[in-house]
Amino acid sequence: MDTLRSGWVTSGPAVQSFEEKVKKISGAKYAVAVSSCTAGLHLALESLGIGPGDEVITTPFTMAATIEAALYTGATPIFADIDPITLNIDPQEIERKISSNTKAIVPVDMAGLPCDYDKIIKIARKYGLAVIADAAHSLGARYRNRPVGSITDATVFSFYSTKNITTGEGGMVLTNKKKLADRMRQLSLHGMTSSGWKRYRGGGWKYDIAELGFKYNLSDLAAGLGLGQLDRFESFRQKREILANRYFSLLSNLSEYIELPYVDRKSRHAWHLFIIRLNLDKWKIGRDKFIAELESRGVGCGVHFIPIYRLSYFRKNLGMNRSNFPSTEKNYTRVISLPFYLDLSIREIRYVSEVVHFLADRYGK
Repeated sequence: MDTLRSGWVTSGPAVQSFEEKVKKISGAKYAVAVSSCTAGLHLALESLGIGPGDEVITTPFTMAATIEAALYTGATPIFADIDPITLNIDPQEIERKISSNTKAIVPVDMAGLPCDYDKIIKIARKYGLAVIADAAHSLGARYRNRPVGSITDATVFSFYSTKNITTGEGGMVLTNKKKLADRMRQLSLHGMTSSGWKRYRGGGWKYDIAELGFKYNLSDLAAGLGLGQLDRFESFRQKREILANRYFSLLSNLSEYIELPYVDRKSRHAWHLFIIRLNLDKWKIGRDKFIAELESRGVGCGVHFIPIYRLSYFRKNLGMNRSNFPSTEKNYTRVISLPFYLDLSIREIRYVSEVVHFLADRYGK
């Protein structure tokens, strides 16, 4: 409402304030608010000079946006299999996929669990590669007591409607490199040398288009939504921890039938999702039938994610084959994202857990 009353609804003071507050959470020196996490990933790659002929190593177990951002630059995505315990990209697999054309690594923090950044950065430095973290799930997470956002060359958060805070649509790129931040900001608004807000505040009416850019800026209206939530972000984060811990307490005695999310005691999980995995050899039914049984009892759930090689566009155009990613494929057939969102009640978690126990009694071997 303050933004509406101000008369300035596009990128302006609310966006600046939003960037400052996210910088404090992430520990980064610079922040560039953008229209989506996809836009942020594209900007980061583009601003680092990634282009045709270059290769970008990432995971097949992610949202399509991670791959699309690389393709927008003309680069070729190269896929490294996942760690079967964490579901994050396997650093050993990254090193196996590096070639003379590799220019960047894009790890993805699955469900809010930080990747093994020390190992990834060590590999990147060895080969002179950039690291852009797809941290769409992990605002507020910490890796080895360092906030996600302060560790890699660039980190991109998502503020999509399902994320831990939302601007409806939106994202933000964090970096400690001023030159990179300046170029991303310029590219985010048509390659323009002076923003409308800067000109409005007395910067003069003249501007130049210094390079071909994009329309990726975030509006003040969207930032206003985010600002209201950031004031309560720590309480949101703690509530998600409470919900996750309750699931652990209610489902831990089903270890024969399900595998609960991996927890790294040296890091802090953002708990964007709560993903369980079925021990399929202990069930008379498969994952899809399990989901149908849950839904028939009023428990909606999802699968994060359908691997990239199973999606027709990427399978056809990138020549991907599931046999090349055994860990991803095995875990994809097992994963289920249980209901997990800020307004979920303890009573509802208890009901979900009761249904899972019921299905284990009925369909467990």
